[in-house]
Amino acid sequence: MNSTPTFACMERPSVLDVLQSARALSPRAASSSISSGGGFGASSSIAGPSSSSSSAAVAWESKVAVFDALARAIRVGGVKAAADATTHVDKLSNLFVRHLSDPHHRVALSALEAFVEVVPACGGALEPYLERLCPSLFPRLVDAKESVRGVASAALAAVGDAHSADALLPALLTSLESAKAPRAKTGVLEFALYVLSGQGGGTDPTGIGKSPASAGSGALSEVRSIHWSPYDPVRV
Repeated sequence: MNSTPTFACMERPSVLDVLQSARALSPRAASSSISSGGGFGASSSIAGPSSSSSSAAVAWESKVAVFDALARAIRVGGVKAAADATTHVDKLSNLFVRHLSDPHHRVALSALEAFVEVVPACGGALEPYLERLCPSLFPRLVDAKESVRGVASAALAAVGDAHSADALLPALLTSLESAKAPRAKTGVLEFALYVLSGQGGGTDPTGIGKSPASAGSGALSEVRSIHWSPYDPVRV
């Protein structure tokens, strides 16, 4: 019998609630929990002979619950949630670095959706972490799942809206070097053109930003309704 983290059913989880629960998703915590006969969001029965497959199932469901709760916390938490996200941007970045490349498409989708919410909430505070985060985003542009490709486009558009071309350059160079699929490399180059052409909000000379509560949610709504993307390497 599996169960999700307790905050999954909360109407207004906080960013701090999510980060506290996300600690159990770290490899060390998961290993310790399984070896002791327990599991994050699972009963001790998963430690038996079939523990490997059961643990995997629990793991992806727990990860999805964490990222869904994080997206909800940013969406409904307003200024307080944005302040908490900015204060703990290092922990959030580490969480995304570990899971944006998750092999399970449901985890990747939830992580990307949460990332779309977090980017405008954190704003410039996320800049030092872009070089670690962006290389995980571009391969998702050529994911087998259309839903993942669409939200990956929204995530990169959010990054381009929040950061200047100068701030993004190191992350783009790292992403281009690490991308293995030719179409993922094309995605890096097209995103660079998108930013350098002045389409990203990060290049807006007025410095007028979007409100954290609406920027991420708006991007997701747009993707879900018409699958819009400022660039579409999938069709190249």
